[in-house]
Amino acid sequence: MTNLKVLLFVGLLLSVAAGREDKARTFTQRVGEGLQYAISAPELRLHWVVTGLGTLAALSQDSRMKQQAVEHGLMPELLADVGDEWGGRVGAIVILPGIYLAERLRGTPGIERLQRLEFTFTSLVVVATITQTLKYTVGRPRPNQQPTPRFPYGHSFPSGHTSHAFGIAEVVRTLYGNGAGAVFYGLAVITGISRIHDNKHYLSDVVAGAGLGIGVVRGFSLAQRSGDEVVSWRVIAAPNGMTIEFDF
Repeated sequence: MTNLKVLLFVGLLLSVAAGREDKARTFTQRVGEGLQYAISAPELRLHWVVTGLGTLAALSQDSRMKQQAVEHGLMPELLADVGDEWGGRVGAIVILPGIYLAERLRGTPGIERLQRLEFTFTSLVVVATITQTLKYTVGRPRPNQQPTPRFPYGHSFPSGHTSHAFGIAEVVRTLYGNGAGAVFYGLAVITGISRIHDNKHYLSDVVAGAGLGIGVVRGFSLAQRSGDEVVSWRVIAAPNGMTIEFDF
């Protein structure tokens, strides 16, 4: 919990700093726009259909995959540990500093760097919030039937580790292209399989988590792109001449 609180604090500072240069939209408005795009953007309709159908198809395979994981395992234990840590603490700790360092090395201007950090932080926090809300609402027990710990860590559907890992992968793909994204999508796949391997999630939990993480981040990406393209200008007559004002 300490790491999460630190990340939330740092992300809030980044959001405020970026927001000072984005006078046309407040931070709350940008979050709302990201959610709106994630839910209703035409570009994402097919994605949500595939996610829903994929989750339904996975439900029929949940028992078989659980049996396979318990009796034979799905991957080496070391690889499972990597996936478990990446979808949890490690991914949360390294993603913002990693993007900051990458942008510094690329020479990205300060405000653009802050906006990219805000995009990363905001979209991933929304992914986590929706995931935990669904966990609490659906209330599906974990396949290992362990006693349910206190909210928000107890329930199974969807997989939080998986939604986080795939959200990170989509952030990296959006910012740095398909090549870099492929590496992180590989880590995300390992994370999802590790959750089934450890008998902590069903296959359908993982499929839903993956679709959720990707879809929400893509929604925020579309919203940011739309906002960046909105540039208005006006000419104001004054006694000593004319002034031209631009709103970005």
